[in-house]
Amino acid sequence: MNNKNENKLVGGLLLATGLIIGAAAVMFIKENRPVKASEVLEDTKKYYETIGEVTGSWIDYDPIEYTLFESKPLVYIGGVTVRVGKTITNYQFAADCYTGNIIDSYPIQNQEI
Repeated sequence: MNNKNENKLVGGLLLATGLIIGAAAVMFIKENRPVKASEVLEDTKKYYETIGEVTGSWIDYDPIEYTLFESKPLVYIGGVTVRVGKTITNYQFAADCYTGNIIDSYPIQNQEI
């Protein structure tokens, strides 16, 4: 009788351990999955819409190492064209491919219309 209770206890512990390990693996995989480039571009456009009217945008769907930083994060490179009054400015940006956060952004061209 004692042996039967021990088997149930061991089985329960194994099941609980498996569930915990499985949940941790799912969390790890979700955390380390890149954000879709199209989602990063949409979020970036929303940010630039606070500056002016977004008239164009693009993004490279293949992440690259960004060598500007020592850690060399994987980033999506993209660009946004923003119109403020009679000035059109082209911006280029680098967004972390895992968080979608813009880690670098700079204007590359201004044009008066």
